[in-house]
Amino acid sequence: MTNREFYTAVINANINDELTEYATAEIEKLDATNAKRREKAAEKSAEKNAEKAPIREALYNALTGEAQTATMLIEATGLDIKPQSIPSLMKPFVEAGTVLKVDVKVKGKGTQRGYVLA
Repeated sequence: MTNREFYTAVINANINDELTEYATAEIEKLDATNAKRREKAAEKSAEKNAEKAPIREALYNALTGEAQTATMLIEATGLDIKPQSIPSLMKPFVEAGTVLKVDVKVKGKGTQRGYVLA
């Protein structure tokens, strides 16, 4: 049982006014703490997105009508990033529908995930 559930149960039980007031005040404190936490998380997320924006733009500009793997995109842009970070960097474009994820057969390596302009 979480604190919020406990305080809500105390309020619903309505044992006496003093307990109900205390539980209500504690729920308000929980709400204030959660609001501050969300605000800080949003600020951090905005900062990270601002840092990633130029990298995303460079990757998007490197895309062509031909499917390219993460390694090909890194070589084309000359960026110093790991291939494992490409899916998260390309995710906003894929969700927007401007970039498609496709399977690309690479000789000696099998099938890998590639990206192509929609």
